[in-house]
Amino acid sequence: MSLRLWLVGVVTTIPAPGAAPTPDAALAEATRRAERLAEHGPTVRGLSVTASLAVISVFMTVVVPVLVFGEPWGSGPVVVTVVGMVLAIRAWVVGRRRHTLQPFRIAAEERPFSVLDRTQRRLLWRRITGRTSATADTVPLVRAFLGWQRRSSRGAVPSLIALGVVMLGSAWAIALSSGDVLLLVLLLVVAVFIGAMTAVESRRRERVLRSLPDPPSPECSAAAIDQN
Repeated sequence: MSLRLWLVGVVTTIPAPGAAPTPDAALAEATRRAERLAEHGPTVRGLSVTASLAVISVFMTVVVPVLVFGEPWGSGPVVVTVVGMVLAIRAWVVGRRRHTLQPFRIAAEERPFSVLDRTQRRLLWRRITGRTSATADTVPLVRAFLGWQRRSSRGAVPSLIALGVVMLGSAWAIALSSGDVLLLVLLLVVAVFIGAMTAVESRRRERVLRSLPDPPSPECSAAAIDQN
């Protein structure tokens, strides 16, 4: 009889394999994932976005002489395009060395939001975007998530600038060979728009980060542990 009661107690205390985590456990796991992304970045499996942009830059650099073949053009567009290609390759090399390559899709087990329910995700996103103030229990997650965004932006900007330079050289070559400057003007407008949106998003992120309380120093954490 006692053995049967013991078995029943063991079975009832073991959580079901598919049981959903409690809100506090989900928040802690999301924070852990966000902190890992902010420090190490996501795992890249296969071709990265950075490598893809480098390949596109090389392809466009090769295509430019074909586009202007037999037409009047100067050496300026080709020089600009080659410079962009070199920048794109350099961004990929630096990204590999610093582990800042960007995958096309982050694995499900690395996404912070995947462990949160819909209500938690909605409230957390409002705090990340600065619409509402972060609560004490969400400050670490908000800080880590914004740190990951900053890391991703800094890793992606060099490749995007390089691709923009390549596209600028290509559009310049087409404008010189055909006399049509519409593509060049459109490209410049898009570049200005993307630059402005990036600057606005960066200022918003830094503003939210400044509004968060400073994290406790290691000395204070150690002292709190000693007191307990």
